[in-house]
Amino acid sequence: MSSLNAAERLGYWVAGNPLIIIAAAVLLTIVSLHYAQFIEMQGMNTESMVGKDSPLYQLYDHLYVEKFGTESIAIIVEAGDVTKPEILKSMLVLSDKMKEAPDVIGVNSIADIVADGQASQTGVREIPTQEKVNEILSSPDSQPAVSGMMPDQSHTMLSIEMPVTLTEKQLSELYTETKAQVKMASFPPDTVVTVTGHPALMMSITSEMATSNGPILGLAGLLMVVALVLTFRQVKWCLLPIPIVFLGIIWTFGAMGYLKIPFTMVSMSAFPVLVGIGIDYAIQFHNRIDEEFTKGTPPVQAVVETISHVSVPVMIALIITAMGFVSLLTSSVPMTRDFGLLCLIGLFLCYLSALFVGVTILFAAEKRSSRRKAKADETSIDAPQETSIGLGLEKIAEICLQKWQAVLVIALLLSVLGIYADTQVQVDTDFKNYIPQDLAPLIDFRHMSDIFGGTDSIKLLIQTNDVTDPKTLEWMDEFSGYLEESRDQIYGATSIATYVKQANGGSIPQDQTTARSLIDNLPEVVRNRYLDGHDTAIIDLNVGQMVSRLGAEGTDRLIKEIDKDIAWRTPPADVSVRETGDPVVMTTVITALTTGRTEMTLLGLILIFGLLL
Repeated sequence: MSSLNAAERLGYWVAGNPLIIIAAAVLLTIVSLHYAQFIEMQGMNTESMVGKDSPLYQLYDHLYVEKFGTESIAIIVEAGDVTKPEILKSMLVLSDKMKEAPDVIGVNSIADIVADGQASQTGVREIPTQEKVNEILSSPDSQPAVSGMMPDQSHTMLSIEMPVTLTEKQLSELYTETKAQVKMASFPPDTVVTVTGHPALMMSITSEMATSNGPILGLAGLLMVVALVLTFRQVKWCLLPIPIVFLGIIWTFGAMGYLKIPFTMVSMSAFPVLVGIGIDYAIQFHNRIDEEFTKGTPPVQAVVETISHVSVPVMIALIITAMGFVSLLTSSVPMTRDFGLLCLIGLFLCYLSALFVGVTILFAAEKRSSRRKAKADETSIDAPQETSIGLGLEKIAEICLQKWQAVLVIALLLSVLGIYADTQVQVDTDFKNYIPQDLAPLIDFRHMSDIFGGTDSIKLLIQTNDVTDPKTLEWMDEFSGYLEESRDQIYGATSIATYVKQANGGSIPQDQTTARSLIDNLPEVVRNRYLDGHDTAIIDLNVGQMVSRLGAEGTDRLIKEIDKDIAWRTPPADVSVRETGDPVVMTTVITALTTGRTEMTLLGLILIFGLLL
């Protein structure tokens, strides 16, 4: 035994300890199934797209989200006339119930405007007669809010505000509670009520990811069955590589939960990749040990020969393949790094499954079989017949060897064409195009966008010693007006200065005491949305659906143009203005993905080339 190399000693150990290997595989599978329950489903959120140590994340999460970040569940109400008292009464019941729900910051609706207006006049918060409703909704004080919630007499929206920081579980519970309260509000029969909004859509995407992963893996397995039956049927137990590779996939799921690798739209695509690559490892071991059995080699020796001759070459192939995925770890996008890490872990676990479990099962089956293959001296007689596919591949190999110059020229030409074609690939920044277009929540979301306009917005984060300084408020108001007039892509700009100007009769007050008094008298929901203390505020730039229409390059140009506008129309000396919000984050991420893919590809090729040397 001392003269044996490491691979041969491993072969003897595998042949001598089948029960230990199977027991270890079963134990590892149980542990993996346990940790797989802790996999976090993650949609298109900031953490999956931007590194937590990046300045972009610090600005977006710690300065914008923590201070101002909210999102809304939107309830669309459609009827012949949504201002009818019976409809408003149902809306008010729904609003009051949802205000009591956990994690709800506030609820906005025309029913609340009417009830609050009635309470200010009579002291009773209720829905009055139709004439009184019309009077309250048409009053100058109510018009700015009403116009945003009710674009026409047939449509209105009830908006439930909540923090952006809610977990998937909290969001799911709130969404479920909303749908239940809608049913209990007893809207009139001729009223159509739809629960939608960005949170509802993201929940649907997460749910779709969870439900579609099983069918994807099932389809991959079915295709592998077809491929193995067509190309691998000459061996005994030709379908065994499929459960072997899926065992490695189960272990990968366990590692995913243990290492807290989130399940994203990118990482879920790792599993079909692992099935395609990992099954090759199982086939390599299976084919070699079957050849040994066919030659009449004793089971123990067959295991030793298989592991000593196959384990190292397959490991080398695994390492070379892994170098391509290592390059993904250099990406600035977390979900791309997670994909690379998941593939690395999965490849290694599929290799272990093929090496130990696959070989052990075939060894145990052969050892228990009463039939034996022909003896070694009859090998030439019982040599397996060539299949049509094998003969075809041999013919192609001969042609390639004879015409090697032409093959190289064609390969180089295709490489050049591929590099050029890569520059022509269109980048789609609208995540809504990544999911099935017939998904009901997506249809509802687009219906809302058609009625009320798009919901995309760019935020300008304002920081200074005192935002309530009249000079700062005046600059915010003037700059907002300038952007609305000069940029066709910006439909509106709203800030705390907008409400101060409105409360002061159409002008910014020139003394700070008056400005602060007006701000203190504003509704709390307005102050919380646009102001944090006295040192931080935001300007909300409504760009409708322009992010989807402009694409990555157009949105990037718009963001850069706004930066130029800030530099051109300089704010007061002590005021800092920076852009943030979802469009800014998404554009930065898409830029990182598109500009970094060439570097990652070249790095992968260099790593592989260096390893081969």
